[in-house]
Parts: sequence; C-alpha cells; structure tokens
Amino acid sequence: MTTALSQGLTLAWRSLIPLKNNPGQLAGLLLQPVFMIVIFVYLFGGAAGGDRAGAVSYMLPGVLVQVALMATITTGMNLATDIGNGVFDRFRTMPIARSAPLAGRILADLLTLLITVAMSLAVGYAVGFRVRTDPLSALAGIGLVLLMVTALSWGSAWIGLVAKSVASMQGIATAVLLPLTFGSSAFIPATDLPGWLTWWMGVNPVSHLAGALRGLLVGGLAASDVWITLGWAAALLALFAPFALRAYNRKVR
Repeated sequence: MTTALSQGLTLAWRSLIPLKNNPGQLAGLLLQPVFMIVIFVYLFGGAAGGDRAGAVSYMLPGVLVQVALMATITTGMNLATDIGNGVFDRFRTMPIARSAPLAGRILADLLTLLITVAMSLAVGYAVGFRVRTDPLSALAGIGLVLLMVTALSWGSAWIGLVAKSVASMQGIATAVLLPLTFGSSAFIPATDLPGWLTWWMGVNPVSHLAGALRGLLVGGLAASDVWITLGWAAALLALFAPFALRAYNRKVR
C-alpha cells in the first residue's frame, strides 16, 4: 500500500512537469477564474442590479464551485489522451502497482485544481470578496469542494477510460456537468423561478455544495448542505471508483 502510494505520487509529479514547459496551459489555469468572475460578477451581477459587494459575496463561491467541477473533465481527457498515445502500455511493462498511474493522474489534477482555487480566491479578494467566517471554516469549505471533486474525478476517469476518443469523453462529461452547474443555486437563488426549476435546484447536489461553501466562507451556514454534500461525495466515490478501476484493469491487461 505504501509502495503504491509512493509510486502514485511519483507519477503525479510526472504529470505536473509539463506545466513547467507549457506556459499556455499554466496561463489557462490562472486566467480561467478571472474570466469566470468577470462574466458572472460584473456582467450578470451588474445586469441584475443591486450592490456589487452583495453580488460578489453570493456569486464567487458559486464560481469557485463551477470552476472546480468543470476541472474534473481534465482527468478523463488526460486519461483518454494517455491511452491513445500508448502511455499506459509502457506503464504496463514497468514494475509498478497497477493502480499507480490512475491514482497519480487524479492526484495531479487535484494539485492543479488547488492552483485554480487559490487564483479564484485571490481574484475574488481583488474585486471585494472577503471571508467573513474563521480560517478553520474557510479551510473546511475548500476541503469540501476538493472532496466532491475527488469523487467526480473518479467518474471522469471512468468516462475517459471507456470513451472512444478524447472528444467524445469531453462531450459526455460536459453534457452532464453543465446542467448540474448552471441549473443550480450557485449563481442565483431559487426564488421567482418556475416550480419545476425550483425543485431541480433543491435536489441538485451542486446547489448544496455551493450553499455549504457560501455558508463556510461568508456565514449563514445550513448544516444540511454539508451533510447532503458529504453524502453525495461518498455515494459518487463508492459508485465510480470501482467502475474506473475495473475499466483501467481491462485497459492494462
């Protein structure tokens, strides 16, 4: 177990090295939160009227959640690319744990996500967002997002392993995540909306994740949002991790 973990960390580092030689990819990680905050806070928030400070406090946690969840698509895309390039065929000939390449890929993507999260908070601070709770609550909020992202990354990995191409993997994952993120209360409260949409927002796990993060960062936390998010993360992990491992074992057999 310790050896497999060590090998997974080594392969995670191997996956991060290209960032040093690919400034464009690193710039994308840093600029994505800027574009998202400009679009949702300044354009949508400004069009809705009201004070900008209130829009920033409400929308920035939602932006952070969306950026984090959409980043999970990268896991499946990278796996599909590695399979197409024959990277896993090479790993199969090496004396390493069979699970190390898969774990390393997911861990590397979580580490790059931390860069995006840090950039989102930095940009948010620049436009007026302030954490109104304590540092422990803020860290708990970030940890909750990372937990959900970890669970969804296994789902993304499974799709990447069974998809016929990188394009099909990206299309499937985007078709799943877009209704979840935009059909949630991450950006607007579920008020003055059609009844069916209000119902969907209420059962949408992204709404509970955004609500939990918003409560842990700016106050007014509803404990139910945390527990529901933890339940979804556990269920997704229990569902997709075995599927991903089974698909991976078939690929490297």
